[in-house]
Amino acid sequence: MDIRKINTTETLSLRKALLRPHLTPEQCIYPGDDDSTTCHLGGFIDDSLMSIVSIYQRGLPGQESKRGYQFRALAIVDGLRSRGYGLTLLHAVEQYARDNAADYLWANARMTAEEFYRKVGYTIDDKEFIVEGVGAHVIVNRTFD
Repeated sequence: MDIRKINTTETLSLRKALLRPHLTPEQCIYPGDDDSTTCHLGGFIDDSLMSIVSIYQRGLPGQESKRGYQFRALAIVDGLRSRGYGLTLLHAVEQYARDNAADYLWANARMTAEEFYRKVGYTIDDKEFIVEGVGAHVIVNRTFD
């Protein structure tokens, strides 16, 4: 998989199809998508966009004294999951955060992905919460030294 920077518009078809099928493409635009500190990455196979993730300079509430980055909408097309592509994309997100002097990286992860994040060394918050229309989530994070 070839990881490249993409723009907000390029993320929308996969965001809708894989993460928010009940919304219109316009409703899949997230706050901060076009901020100068935001980065969108796409994973390409044979020049076809097969995975996405977006990274925002945004700290967790209560941790404003440190520089945090949030990643959202990490998604891989059906049929390509469990082949290491998610980990490849996650490593690209972590590198972007490190390159931008992040103290930590975090996300609101679906409960179905909790074990993935645990296996790759993320801390899992014990407070589950519901994202309306999507389901149960938990905050995952990794601190950088």
